[in-house]
Amino acid sequence: MAQIEFNVDESWEMMSFIVNYMLKDVPMDKSDRAKVRRWKTNEMRTASEEMRALQEKINADISRLWEVRRKSEIRRPDWR
Repeated sequence: MAQIEFNVDESWEMMSFIVNYMLKDVPMDKSDRAKVRRWKTNEMRTASEEMRALQEKINADISRLWEVRRKSEIRRPDWR
């Protein structure tokens, strides 16, 4: 079974893509938009503890979902 793990830079890229999309397409006040930008710039740097925690959470969630899917395939009947 292949294992998928994102490193901190890949996790940051994913988070950054989602945040940038949100900033561009989700209606919100200018002050809220500025708060999100500051959060991304100040707290979610690639070397920050917060970003490492996000990376660990992403990897744990992917691993858990992969395991659920694997178990589901084992239980699925072969009569497809």
